[in-house]
Amino acid sequence: MPNKPLMNSYARHIFICTGRYCDPEGKAGALYARLAQLLGELGHYENPRRVKRGMTPCLGVCAGGPIVVIYPEGIWYHHVDEALLKRIVAEHLGQDRPITEHLFHKLGEEQ
Repeated sequence: MPNKPLMNSYARHIFICTGRYCDPEGKAGALYARLAQLLGELGHYENPRRVKRGMTPCLGVCAGGPIVVIYPEGIWYHHVDEALLKRIVAEHLGQDRPITEHLFHKLGEEQ
């Protein structure tokens, strides 16, 4: 059996949906690229508060995109543009303060 890969721990994982129904104008790819810069120290491999980022072709919402979800909290944001993404990084990821006016779902809670 091959050796298991090693990975530093991380605190959160942020996903951006790139699906054509959620993101018909194709903005999510640019947001994903910009996210690497916005994360700064939070994106560093050795940081115990590290935030991993990922793209997915479908989060199952198919409207209101680009959609961004953050785990482990399971907080979902809609209509994310660069200005909102900056706020998500600074306030939600940096200060543990979700941006409630753009939040449309939270794992385990009825909306």
